[in-house]
Amino acid sequence: MGAIERGERSLTLGTLVRLVNRLGVSVDYILADSVSDSDSNILNQFRQIMDGQPLERKQMAINVLRTLFSYFKSECE
Repeated sequence: MGAIERGERSLTLGTLVRLVNRLGVSVDYILADSVSDSDSNILNQFRQIMDGQPLERKQMAINVLRTLFSYFKSECE
């Protein structure tokens, strides 16, 4: 990765596909000049992470988020 970042090696299409799959993001996300933190972008990232996960894991992730957000809410009160 470091050699690619420094321009010492080229990134092949196969390596790019493996990279985005490993990171759980899309190719356009990796190749973008900048990434905005808009609600739409965040929801797209969430969808990419959840895609292909079994229903049980998706439900566990929702439960973790609910717990986290309820913690944030109680901290603000």
